[in-house]
Amino acid sequence: MNTRLRLPAFLLFFAASCATTAPAPAPVTRGQRIVVVPPNNQTGSPLFIAGASSFGRPGADAEPATVDELLVREANRQLADRGFRVTPAPLVYAAAEGHVPRTPHAAAEIAVHGKLEGLVLYMEIVHWEPDDPLHAKHVFVGLAASLVDPPTRSVVWDFYRQPEAVATPGELTLMDAYESAARQVIAQVLDGFGP
Repeated sequence: MNTRLRLPAFLLFFAASCATTAPAPAPVTRGQRIVVVPPNNQTGSPLFIAGASSFGRPGADAEPATVDELLVREANRQLADRGFRVTPAPLVYAAAEGHVPRTPHAAAEIAVHGKLEGLVLYMEIVHWEPDDPLHAKHVFVGLAASLVDPPTRSVVWDFYRQPEAVATPGELTLMDAYESAARQVIAQVLDGFGP
């Protein structure tokens, strides 16, 4: 191969291998119950987006105060829009008793302890950072997600999104940018759940 063609070929291969791929189909059907547990924030930052945290008490109309709460709200909304039965967030937070699961197994334990039926959606925030804290045009997001079967504590589906930019043009506030990024990333996670 010509030396001039090696570098572009390598760069194309490298870019393709780093891109987030579409998730594999999840073993779920519409109408099935899904429990969305509080995400495991591995960023080392509390990721506040507005006021004091409402952790442990978010209702359907509560304004999220952290990215964690925003992701739970968005996942619940999009799952419901896709025809899944979603366990209400206050019931999940009550079952969690203020604990955030650190592993898929721990997420299943919360569901079993709280007698919550359905598969558990466990998420890990690997990276979450705006390009500009005042006027974010992009939010860099890395996220892992798993569906866990509580009775067996086994992971039945996995998703991983490499940390990469999510475009949020035109958003006026950091909250708006984070909501836009959460909406896009959760849609990407749930692509494997069907239309």
